[in-house]
Parts: sequence; structure tokens; C-alpha cells
Amino acid sequence: MHGKRPMIRSIPLARSFLPATVRTRKLGIPRMPVQAECHPMQNGKTMLKYLLITTLCIAGSMYSVASQAQIPRCYNDETGADYQRSFSFGTVLVPSDVPDGTVLATTTLTMPYRCDANTTSPYGYSFYFMNNQRPTGIPGVSYVLTSLPAPESLGLRFTNLETGEVMMVYNGATQDWAPPHTTTKPIEGRYRIKIELIKASDRIYNAVIPNGTVGIWQIGAQNRARPTYGYKYQIYWNEAGKGKLVIMPKTCTVTTPDIRFPLPPVAASKLGTVGMTAGDTGFNIGLNCKSGSNVYVTLTDLTNQGNTGNQLTLTPDSSAQGVKLRILRNGQPVGYGPDSAAIGNTNQWYVGPSATLSNIPLTAQYIATGKVSSGTVKGVATFTMSYQ
Repeated sequence: MHGKRPMIRSIPLARSFLPATVRTRKLGIPRMPVQAECHPMQNGKTMLKYLLITTLCIAGSMYSVASQAQIPRCYNDETGADYQRSFSFGTVLVPSDVPDGTVLATTTLTMPYRCDANTTSPYGYSFYFMNNQRPTGIPGVSYVLTSLPAPESLGLRFTNLETGEVMMVYNGATQDWAPPHTTTKPIEGRYRIKIELIKASDRIYNAVIPNGTVGIWQIGAQNRARPTYGYKYQIYWNEAGKGKLVIMPKTCTVTTPDIRFPLPPVAASKLGTVGMTAGDTGFNIGLNCKSGSNVYVTLTDLTNQGNTGNQLTLTPDSSAQGVKLRILRNGQPVGYGPDSAAIGNTNQWYVGPSATLSNIPLTAQYIATGKVSSGTVKGVATFTMSYQ
């Protein structure tokens, strides 16, 4: 201006920065010495550029660490990482001549989880189950023990105990375990799963249970906005050398495989109050037994196979209302359970030693469950023998 050359003054502030050491201990980044010298003004541009580059490097590291730490995900309540759970059945009794699809043993697993708050759309978490095994042809049952001397002899079925849904996937496919959580708040819960050991074929009579790990199944959760940020349980079968299959000899032959009997007609007035009974009628399950085992029986409600109470569900073609049927043994109502010969099956009861058995006497009766209206009453139950 006015012929004078402009003057550039040095800025002392630069001296306070250089040489310098950048401290990043809180970010988990090693200390980084920054080498620079404070020169006269002809090097001012170089010095400023060095400062800017250093600052950008620090900011970039901060962004990377913070973004990774803030991605919401799920954990188990023990380690915060993928976690394995094993299950076992112990000694499994295999009755002779039971049909394919028979449940031989049952166990359950309960596995907790907790999830961070996920505030990124579409929010929350999805839950899945994965099965790597091949299907057997029996609904919901996949093969196991395929490398043993008797391959394709046993199968497993997995059921969500919260919803009652059977997992129907195989060969590495996944299935929704439950509806997704879409909340933006932290969540916690548990996976509850029933695992059933199933007879898949007659090759089971030459099979053994391995000592080591068999199969791996997965159940887990995924961040709905970033599915790669997930967490899972790995589930595997491991008897640890304590499991075995015991083939039970067939000690009894049922001489009355199809039992049909009528109950007498009764007036509705005889069933006027809930819980009143009438029409008691006796019948027998006929047996021809050899000595050598203890005999157990389970009755199954064929119309409602999940029934574990002691009232038999009426068939759809029944027209009476407010009434059901009961079966009694020694004057006490018999509960119903799954169609299984497994030891400890729900509502399985002891009959006696096979050497002393020729029949099982039972009684059927009407029972009022509400206001009774006239009509027909029909119920169907099956019985499963277990030799132990």
C-alpha cells in the first residue's frame, strides 16, 4: 500500500505447539511424538501445514474409535461374547418296535441375553435360529450321528418354549426365533428351548451315542440397522462319555390294541354342577408279558396332543356341550402326556413288573365342565408302553 511492502510478523503462538507430543492415552492410541522446529517466517507455511495434518490425524482416530464403540449389540450375561452351551440326554431307553418319529428323550436349555439401546432406524433387534443338519423327512426333525456306525438313526427337534413353535429349518438355513424387538430402549430376556431326541429309523438298534461333540446349532440376535453386529449362542450335543442307548426287549404284547366301548346315556341333571361325574364304565388293556422289565404307560389325548391335564378332549364330531371324559386308574384320574416311551415322560405311570401283568384295568366317566346340553360325546386316547 502506498509503495510499501507489507510486513509479515511471526506468530509466537506457534512456538507453544512445537516441538510437541500429542497425548492420546484416553483413546487407547499410543503416544505419537511430533517432530518439528520453529523457523523464521519463511518456513511459516510449512509449519502451519504440519500442524493441520497432525490435527486431522488425531481427529480421524477419535472418530474411528468412537464410532465402533457406539454400535449397539447384544450379549450374554456371562462373557459379553459368543458363548457355547451343551446339552445331553444321559441313558436313553429305546423300546423295541417303536415307530419312526417316537420321542426317546427330552431336555431343555435356558440362555439369557441383554441388548444395548438401538436408536438407529429400523431400531431394535431380530432373533434367529440356525440348523446345519439335514432333514429326516419327519417334520421339524434333523439327522444327527451321521458319522457313526449307524448313520441316519437318530434325529433332534428344537421347539421354542416361549411360543411353542417348532424350528423347521435345515442345511444352514435360518428361521425367526421370535418377532423382532423394535424398541429404542435396552432389552433383556432369555431363550428357552426344548430339545427332543427322536427315533429316525430302525438303524437305531445298531447305534451308539458318541463321547464327543455332535452338531452345532445357533440361536442369536442381530442389530436390525447393522445385521453384521450380532451375537449368538452355539448349541451342541455332548454326552462327555456318560450317554448311552439301551435297547429294551419287547416284554409285552398288547392283546387289545384297539379298545372301543360305549358309555351309557345319562340325564343332564346328573351333571348339573361343574365337577360332577356320571356313567362310570370299566375297560381293560389286555397284555401278554414275559419277565424281564418294569412296565410303564402314558395316555395321550389324540384330539389335543398337548393336553397334560386329566380331562379328555371331545372329538370335533361330538355335539354335547359342557362335558368331557375322564379315565381313572384305581379310582384316581389319569393325566395325559406326549406319545413317548422316554423315561420320565410327562404323566407316565408305573404299572408293575412285566412278569405279573396280564391286563391294566381302567374306568371311563363323564365329567361336567360347564352348563351341560344334550348331544353325543366321543373321545379318543392312545396308550404308549415303556419297558424300563
